[in-house]
Amino acid sequence: MRIRLSAAELREIVRDEITSNIALHRESRIHADSNYVAPEGEPTDQEITDFIRSNQLLDFETINFLTSPSILGFEARIDSVRAEWLEEFRSHVEDWSESETWLGADLIDIIDLVEPELTESVIWQPNIDQTQPSWIEKSPTALLIAAELLKKGRLLSELNWRDFEKLIAILLEREGWNIQLTRGSKDGGIDVIATIENPEIGLIKSLWQAKKYGIKNKVQIRAVRELSAIIDSQKATKGIIVTTSHLTKGAIDWIRQDQYRLDFKDKSDIERWVLESI
Repeated sequence: MRIRLSAAELREIVRDEITSNIALHRESRIHADSNYVAPEGEPTDQEITDFIRSNQLLDFETINFLTSPSILGFEARIDSVRAEWLEEFRSHVEDWSESETWLGADLIDIIDLVEPELTESVIWQPNIDQTQPSWIEKSPTALLIAAELLKKGRLLSELNWRDFEKLIAILLEREGWNIQLTRGSKDGGIDVIATIENPEIGLIKSLWQAKKYGIKNKVQIRAVRELSAIIDSQKATKGIIVTTSHLTKGAIDWIRQDQYRLDFKDKSDIERWVLESI
């Protein structure tokens, strides 16, 4: 079932949620900034915007939708959402309203953290004559969101599907791979193409297929067979399935029989990878 909602209505959900603790948030801001003058009463529009733009549990598209009014204002910004999405949105708002980051007014603007698209990434290698690129200094949004979920004891499957693909691209790029993030598609296919020059054996090309599944939904052997075929057609060195869940025994057995061309990273592998990258 889909529900038509305006940005103004979603912002009201935020207002209702943060009303109970807005005084604590304002008090923290006063301690942090002697020039800050706290407003009185219900949360202001600016405080709602600050809350949304700092919420590391929301994806960039949602943040932009709720903080960038159209010419006619937030009432004119209408979207059709699934009931499940709305429930997830309410959960993310509630969790962030109780976070130490919000209550302590230690806010970072998510939009300021968004790095350039990874579609034409170039490897940066430290060099005595080089200046570190500005994007190296910033923590990419998808990685921040993933880390926040794990620190709260939640699951990476709560990421939206595109953020999970971006997360894999970010993690690989941090390890020195040259990344091509393919056009987003919920229907499968290759999501990340990663290449690297190995001094001993030359250029390596790997294909990464991201499966954002719930914990009870395992990757089936059919997905592994499809990846095998794509490796051949793309003339790649290796194909890797990454999932927020697990693989069936049949899928794992197939990979182990072709371990020089296939590999996988499941729920525990990805969680460890994220936490080690922070």
